[in-house]
Amino acid sequence: MRAVLKLSRALSVLGIGLLAACSDYAYVGMPQGQPSREVKIPDGTTRLIPVSASIVGLAYDQPRRRIFLRNLPGTQLQELDRNGRVLRTFSAQRVPAGCGGVTPDDFPIKECGLAVRGADGHLFLDHPNGLMISELTRDGQFVRHIRLAQPQGPIGGLAFDKNTGTLYVLFIRNRLIAEIDLNGTTKRVIRPTNPSVGAALQIERFGLGINAERRELYVALQNGNRLGVLNMSGGLIATHNLSAGVTVEGIGGGRVFGF
Repeated sequence: MRAVLKLSRALSVLGIGLLAACSDYAYVGMPQGQPSREVKIPDGTTRLIPVSASIVGLAYDQPRRRIFLRNLPGTQLQELDRNGRVLRTFSAQRVPAGCGGVTPDDFPIKECGLAVRGADGHLFLDHPNGLMISELTRDGQFVRHIRLAQPQGPIGGLAFDKNTGTLYVLFIRNRLIAEIDLNGTTKRVIRPTNPSVGAALQIERFGLGINAERRELYVALQNGNRLGVLNMSGGLIATHNLSAGVTVEGIGGGRVFGF
C-alpha cells in the first residue's frame, strides 16, 4: 500500500492520477486572424483556440500539455498552453529564415515542419534547403542536423513517433509521408489511400500530426475543410469537419490525461 501511495503521489506531480481519465486530440493551426482548432478524437468535437501568430508549423508536447508553434520567418518559436496563452517566445538557433522552397506551381511556400519529442522536449524543424532536419533543445539551442538520405523536395509537415523513435515527414511535391530514423534513413514510404473507394487519397500539402497511443496520423483534406485520420499504413479511417476553407498551417496530436 505504501508503494502504491508513493506511485500515486509521483503521478500526481506529473498531473496524472492513477484513475485519471484521458482524452485524445488533434491540434490544427490556421492562418493569422483565424483561431486554431482542438479536435477531440474520435468524436470530432471542436474547440476554438485564439492564436494571433503567423503559424507555419505546429506540434503538441504531450507530457507537458503544451503547444509549440513555428512562426514566420520560420525561426521564431512559441510555447503556448492549451488555451492559446503564450508562455514564451524564443528563436531557433542555426536554422536559416524561410522554409519549404517553391512548389511545382511556383508560389512561395510559407508552411514548414515542426515536431517535438516528449521525452526531452527536443524540437525538430525542416531546413529551408529541404535536405535536412534540424534538431534543437526545447529552448531552441542547436543540437545537430539530420541529413536526409533520400530527400524528396520541400517538407510541409513533421511528426515524431515516441513509440518507434522515428520522424514522419510529409513531402509537399508528391504528398507522400516517409518514416525516417534519426540518422536520416528512410524506413518506409506511406502512400495515403481511401480504402472505402480503393483509390489514392489526395491529402493537402501542409500539416502532419501523430497520436502514438492510438497509432494514428492526422492530415488536412479538401483545401483545409476537413481533418483526415489515417492509420499508420496511410489508410483513411475517419474525417472531421474544420469549417476552415483555408490552408491548414500545422497539425499536432496527442493524449491529455486528467479529464
